[in-house]
Amino acid sequence: MATDAPAQEGHLQKRFSKITMIGMAFAILNTWISLAGSIGLVMPSGGSSFLVGWTNIAGWLTLNTTAAYFGARFLAAAAVVGSGGSYEITQWSTYLMFVAVSIVGVFLNIFGYPILNRWNEGALYWSLLSVVVISIVLLATSPKTDAEFVFTNFSNTTGWSDGTAWMLGLLQSALSFIGWDAVAHMTEEMPRPSKDAPQAMVAAVLVGGVTGIFFIIVMLFCFVDLDLLLASPTQSPLTEMILQATNSRAAATVLTVAVALCFVNGANGCVTSGSRLIWAMARDGGTPFSRYLSHLHPKLNVPVRAIVVQAIFNLLFGLLYLGPEVAFNAYIASCTLFLNLSYAAPVLILLIRGRQMVLSQPPEFSLGRVKGYIANYTAVIFVAVTSVYWESSSYL
Repeated sequence: MATDAPAQEGHLQKRFSKITMIGMAFAILNTWISLAGSIGLVMPSGGSSFLVGWTNIAGWLTLNTTAAYFGARFLAAAAVVGSGGSYEITQWSTYLMFVAVSIVGVFLNIFGYPILNRWNEGALYWSLLSVVVISIVLLATSPKTDAEFVFTNFSNTTGWSDGTAWMLGLLQSALSFIGWDAVAHMTEEMPRPSKDAPQAMVAAVLVGGVTGIFFIIVMLFCFVDLDLLLASPTQSPLTEMILQATNSRAAATVLTVAVALCFVNGANGCVTSGSRLIWAMARDGGTPFSRYLSHLHPKLNVPVRAIVVQAIFNLLFGLLYLGPEVAFNAYIASCTLFLNLSYAAPVLILLIRGRQMVLSQPPEFSLGRVKGYIANYTAVIFVAVTSVYWESSSYL
């Protein structure tokens, strides 16, 4: 804290006046020469498309790490239950599982490209089957809370006001709905992208919304002892919930592995989508070493170099898990912020400039003028409001 006390022995001398500090600060920020110097960098750098593209890349790199990390966490939880508690979760062992999940995605995308379409179809069915089976098991075997707890109770132990806590809670919900732009990154590999791509995006969000609401209601009805779930040695409330409900290590292990495989499939999809994004940006000259990264393997017909670069970043970012937990949690949260900003930017431009400036011809798929504008305005407002809350939560 700054004070007006005289300088003492062992302290720096008080040589700098207010005008000196103004001069020093201005010499550093020096707005006009910053503009003069940076204009040569900004003009050829691609403008808004360049910024949005890199924001999207940052989001996909962090999302890839997040999906692989959750897969590793559930595999570790399954190991604890399957071993009867003799296996102890450590940061380094979870990181090794994270590496394994990441490598599976790399190999599938490089060498399994011919079956990748069927694999992703299977991932959809596996996820739907898993949520149905786990929900049925929990509803059939677990003690229940009541409807009042599920639909009307509001528990706030954060220290923030109820409104702020609710807004910050949207971070988890938003994390559950990001990633649908993967379809946009794959349009060059779709036979009818102008119609199939937007329909796939809408369908993915609808399926995710229905299954997500259904599953969260199931879990809330089964949240009988929250303290026990949070103190579980599995570090997975869902795994502990299944174990307590079924009293079966085998059932808890199998169902936890089923969830882990869903995340393995998700991490695999992140590698596919993220590598296509990096490859496309490199092809347009938007990345360093663009000629190198825009290379397609002549036999495998996949951007091997982009896949490998993404994997390297993923494994390096994953090392944050070995450090302070708060740093890694912030890293996980950043994928939601990056991707939401990359979604809102083109929508905002569309609203400002009009659809006619963006679309050269009528689209094959449309929500209609009224529904489309409602969706667009809602998206921009949501991202603007939540981004402020998520970024400034420590000051609220």
